[in-house]
Amino acid sequence: MTSSRIEAAQMDPKNLDTAALSEGDIQLSKKTVDILRNYSNINKSILINPGKFVQTMSVNKNIIAMSTIGESIPEQMAIYDLPLFLGALSLFRKPWLHFPDKKKVVIYDEETKGKTVFYYSDPEIIVTPPEFNPDLPDKELMFQLPQVDYQQLLQAAKVYGVEDLCINGFGFNEYSICVRDNKNKTSNVFSLPLKNVVFDQGPRNTGEGNYTLTPERQNFCYCFKVENLKLIDASYHVTISNKNIACFTSTSQSEQNYFIAMEPK
Repeated sequence: MTSSRIEAAQMDPKNLDTAALSEGDIQLSKKTVDILRNYSNINKSILINPGKFVQTMSVNKNIIAMSTIGESIPEQMAIYDLPLFLGALSLFRKPWLHFPDKKKVVIYDEETKGKTVFYYSDPEIIVTPPEFNPDLPDKELMFQLPQVDYQQLLQAAKVYGVEDLCINGFGFNEYSICVRDNKNKTSNVFSLPLKNVVFDQGPRNTGEGNYTLTPERQNFCYCFKVENLKLIDASYHVTISNKNIACFTSTSQSEQNYFIAMEPK
């Protein structure tokens, strides 16, 4: 489809015909749409730059998510209302995205001839992640969070109405992950064994040699707010940093990462 044909269609839908889509038009895969839907739970706005990399950050700046997608986005897309954009996509059986200029995207179904025009917002008003090194500094430990465990923990938090998810070490290779209310010492607790715990023992930047595993390191408690665990339903490799942040990397989609701030100790 040529740009002039799209522009004409904006004035009169009857002008749409069965002409081929232009070279820059793309069709988002279900995987990409699912990623964007997940990101809309973190921040309802998103700035997508040209290329195959998408990222978002919560308004409170305590959650950053980033991923590589299969499609190459040809133009910057400043979407203020991402749920609305996803809703517009859902109106079509096979939506294509056409980029006539830098102000808007045309969503078009070649089969039904349906179309809509979605205008971008000012990119300056969208909260975006800062530049940072995704390789976390001062790693403390790593573990595996299977999808079934993640689902059970969220379900238990919902059943008990608790807000905290905590990772605990009790020494002697005894570790657990649980949901509870840290403000209530008698709150209901649901816990599971922590899987495949590995402590980082690599060299530190302080010049003091390797980071020795001591009994003190095996006694710990790291907590998150359940409301901040806005992850795509999957299994994760989790890295805990002493900088009060954790990285959740999908084991099925290694390019999908979440960086989530932990609660102060």
